[in-house]
Amino acid sequence: MKTIGCTVAVPDLNADERDQMFALLNQHYLGVTREEFARDLLAKDHAILLRSSDGDLVGFSTQARVHLALPDRTVLAVFSGDTIVCEQHRGSLETAREICRYFRRTLTDYPGEELYWVLICKGWRTYRVLRLFFEEYAPKPTGVGGAALWEIANAFGRARYADFYQPSTRLIEFPKQGQRIRPGSAEAIDRRRSDPEMLFFERLNPGHENGTELVCVAPIRLDNFTAAARRLAGY
Repeated sequence: MKTIGCTVAVPDLNADERDQMFALLNQHYLGVTREEFARDLLAKDHAILLRSSDGDLVGFSTQARVHLALPDRTVLAVFSGDTIVCEQHRGSLETAREICRYFRRTLTDYPGEELYWVLICKGWRTYRVLRLFFEEYAPKPTGVGGAALWEIANAFGRARYADFYQPSTRLIEFPKQGQRIRPGSAEAIDRRRSDPEMLFFERLNPGHENGTELVCVAPIRLDNFTAAARRLAGY
C-alpha cells in the first residue's frame, strides 16, 4: 500500500491535520488527552506526516531540536516524540526516510555542532528502530555505548522531564494515568516470542506498560549511520 511522507513545521499544521494526528494517537494509546497532545506538539519544531495514496493521514512523528547544556560544552539533540503508523502502512519506509532526511538537514543546518538523536521508548518496537539507523547507540544489548552517551541522556532527562526522570535507570516515570500502551498492540511485549531485543528492553524498562519511557541516545554522524540510514537519508 503506497504511502507518502513529508515534513511540516508545527506552526504550519492546519486544524484538520492536528485533529487527525490526535485521533491516531488516541487510537493507539490509552490515557491520551487533547490538552496534553496540544502541549506536547507546541514543544516540537516539526511533524513528519505519512499519508496514504488517497490523502488520508496514516501516521506521524514529531521532532524537536534541543540544545543541552553539559558541564563542559553544549550539544544539540534531535528529539523524536510521539510516532504513530497505522498497522497496514508499517511496511513502508517513508517515516524512516523522512527521519533520516531530518538528520541530514540538521547536520547541514548546524555545521560543526555535536549532534545526537534522543528517542524515548515505552514500546519495544520503537526501541528497535535504533539499530536500523545507527551503529553506536545506548542502551545496546552488546553493551557498547558508555558514559558519554548516558551523559547526554541525563542532560536531556533533567532538562525536559525534571519531575519524572530517574538518572539511575534513565527512565521517565510518568503518573500511571498518563499515556500508555494499549494491551495487545504491536508495541506491547508479546511473551509468546523470545526476541532478545524485546527481552532486553523489558528488563531495562519493566514499567513500560504504565507509560514509563526509556531514554535512548545515538550520535548523529555520517560515520555512525548504518548503510540503510545512509540510503534513506540520500547520501
